[in-house]
Order: sequence, then structure tokens, then C-alpha cells
Amino acid sequence: MVFQRNQPLVVKGTVKFAHASKQIDASKLSATLAQGKMTASATAKIAKNGSFTCTLNAQKASLESYSLQVKYDGKVVTELAKVYVGDVFVAAGQSNMELNYTQYYPENSANFGNGIIKETDLPKPLVDKNVKFVIADHDVKNTDFPLANVNLNAGAWLNADSMNSLHLSYLTQQFALQLRAKHPNVPVGIIQTAWGGTPIRRHVRGGDIYANHIAPLKDFHVAGVLWYQGCDDAMNFATATEYESQMTALINQYRTVFGRKNLPFLYVQLARWTNYQYTQNVREAQRTTLDNANLQDRSNVAMTVSLDTDKGTSALIHPLGKDILGARMAAQYLAMENGTKNAVSVPNGPLIERARHIVDGKIALSFQIGTASGLKAMQPNYTKSASASAPDYTKNSKATPLDGISNIVIPTTAALQGFEVANSSGQWVPANAIIRGNQVVLSAANGTPLDNLSGITQVRYLFSGNPKCASMLYNDFNLPASPFITIVE
Repeated sequence: MVFQRNQPLVVKGTVKFAHASKQIDASKLSATLAQGKMTASATAKIAKNGSFTCTLNAQKASLESYSLQVKYDGKVVTELAKVYVGDVFVAAGQSNMELNYTQYYPENSANFGNGIIKETDLPKPLVDKNVKFVIADHDVKNTDFPLANVNLNAGAWLNADSMNSLHLSYLTQQFALQLRAKHPNVPVGIIQTAWGGTPIRRHVRGGDIYANHIAPLKDFHVAGVLWYQGCDDAMNFATATEYESQMTALINQYRTVFGRKNLPFLYVQLARWTNYQYTQNVREAQRTTLDNANLQDRSNVAMTVSLDTDKGTSALIHPLGKDILGARMAAQYLAMENGTKNAVSVPNGPLIERARHIVDGKIALSFQIGTASGLKAMQPNYTKSASASAPDYTKNSKATPLDGISNIVIPTTAALQGFEVANSSGQWVPANAIIRGNQVVLSAANGTPLDNLSGITQVRYLFSGNPKCASMLYNDFNLPASPFITIVE
């Protein structure tokens, strides 16, 4: 298994004697982590119900294994022979996070899109013995963390290899690949709790997945949470409307479980898809979660926009492009890891701040600080030539995972598309958009009934389930602007 580096190592369990008359002496129960001559030990604290906790001192990352022994009265009760210390991530959500070869692709033409994608289009399995993972089973019958058969049969976390990785989330494989390239001496651990076809209410406190996938991990420290979910909640208006409050609560609750108020939490905004009516509403809820007043700590929360990543497979609910998403999320995490205390240094696409009326019947759109540098119009590359690989950090130590993304956009001289305005009656019409410094300025489009935009009350951008644009708004990170809908001041 893998423990989180630079955080206390918490070992938990329960004790029970065969004879109830015997008492448990906490001073005789201990846990010891050993690697060569180095040892770290802690005696237990035992509750009345027999549960115990041993908290060992934090350790640095190491590719060399430790052994972990739990002893009572000098005798070894149980031992884990190969324990590693590195960076551990929880991979949560639904099917686009869970998506792996074994569950989703064999003999399933629907998931290959009836020819839209081929098996050779899928990412190659990650082969790296220093990436280890454990998968939660689709089981909510009790409050213990349920192991999937692939881990249960092995009795251990699995190494990422050509066979084991067939069970591991494609997105987390790609994320781990990026981190391992940046930190070759740091093992990566993945705890995969994602469950396809589940609404967010099952993942928050009170939901059954939270109760037996997340709550049992309390006191276990991790480096961050990776989240991709929302399709189920896009099926009806009520759940789409509730999504922002649910998402905000979920982030707060996960951080409480893992004992860190500013724990990195990275999530993917929904990709293009036509089949659920309220996909764009969930996307908007995901965007506004970033600034929700009930978010207990807004630092180290980042959203990855996915509208340009599907490589032309938006007809599929499980599109391609997990390599691009993994690179973008890794870039955000590594920026957080460097100790940034605000969003300015974390790479985000343009995030709308406000829309306001200006002279000549036009509207100026302003974006959040740090997201609107180098605004430009670019054409997304919706072909399979778009890809991402890990940079060679030995040649450029200042590289980021974004440098490994290739052919994601194509320069264009076409005017920005996708901007619409609505009057007080709620009628939406296209608007012309031009870039002016770090703002976008809207004016009435030719062929619309508007002479100017002085009476306009709302603005939106790419606000549909499967928007198609030949010219989208990007910044100097080559990251796309998030879709949005907002009032005009």
C-alpha cells in the first residue's frame, strides 16, 4: 500500500480477545514502520468499542519499501511487507472517472461508439511499478471500505502494469503518468472510488457511497481528490439546480474526512454531449462552485474545462481525451503543490467575472484575475491528432504538463463564436465578440433585430450540451474559457 508523504501515518483497526474476560492494555499495542535501520513507532489509543489508532511520524517519499508491523505484547499480530510513502489521490465520481478497459470496452460495441473510436485509439496501459492502486467495489452493504475483486484476490494494492492497469481509471493513469515524470522519486497511490451511473447525492454525507467509500478513510491522509461526475444530475432540472450546493458540500466534507481544510480538489467540467437536457446547467453549477460562499476554503480548488478535449467523439458519453484532461489536472495540482495560496498561479482557462454595459450600446466582459492573460481566438482540434504526453523535465525543469499537450488548438483568424445575449423577454440572439486587451467586448450582430445591446440583461457563452465552434476563447496557457451565463450590470 501507499501512505501519504509528509503527513502523519495513521494505522487503524480493531482488537478483540477470544476470551471476553481478558483486558486490552493499550500500552502493549503498537505499530512500527521500518526501512533498514530507520524505524518509526507509536503506541495505540484504544476506544471502548475496541477500535484503535496508532499515529506515526510523517515520512519523506521513498521508492524503497518499508515494512509495517502491528504488535501486541511484543508479538507480531499482522504485517504488511511492502509499504510505500508517496503521493496518494482519491479518484471519485462516476463513469468518466471510473472508465477503464476491463469494465467498459471488451465486446461492447456501444462503448466503442459503433466505429467512432477503435481500440487503438485508447491510451496504452500505464506500466510503472511505482504507481499502485486500490479499487472500491460497487457494494454499499456495510460501512467498511469494500475491495474490488482484483484487489481482494491480490490481498494488496496493485502495481500499474500491462494487465493490472486494464482495471484502473484511464484518467488517473494519465494523471499519475504526468506526476511520475515530474517527481520520479515519488511513488503515486490511487484510491479509486468512482462508480458509474451515480448521482452526486450518493457521494455526499448521507449518501451510501460516501458512507462506505469515503467515511472509512477518515484520518488517512492524501495529496488530493480527483473528481469527474455530473452526467446523472444533468438528466432533470431539479438535480441540475441543486448541483452547486451539493458540490460545495461534497468538497467541504471530503476535506473534513481527510483532515485538511485546503486539500487540493480538482474536478472536470462536463464534456460535450447531446443526450441530457440539462448538461449546460450542471456545467454552470460546476463553474459557480468555485466562488460559492459556503465553500469553507476556496484555495486549492480547480476546475478543468473539457469542451475541446474529446477529439471529435462528443457523440459518446465516454469520449476520448483523458490524456489531455490528465495533463491539465496535473498542471493544476503541481501549481498547488508549489504552495500557491490563491488561484492566480494555478492554470485555469478564462473564468467570467462580470458583464457590464459600456458606451455605444456594447457590453464588456471581464474575467477573473490570472485567467485572462493573452486572450486569443483559437480553433479546437476535434481530431484524434490532439494528444498529451509527459514533458522531459531533465531537459526543461520549468516545463509543466501543459507543455506536453500537442495539436489541441489551431490558430484562426475567424471571429469569436458562441456568445449570445438576451433581452428582458429572454429571447437569445448571437452577438459579435472581439478581444480588447484582457476583456471581450460584445456588440449587436448583423442580421439580428438589435441595433445595440443597451437593453440586454443576460449574456451566455457556449451554453448548450454539445456546442460546436470554429473559434473559441483561450488564454496564454492555451486553456479554453469556461461556458457561462450571467447577468449584465
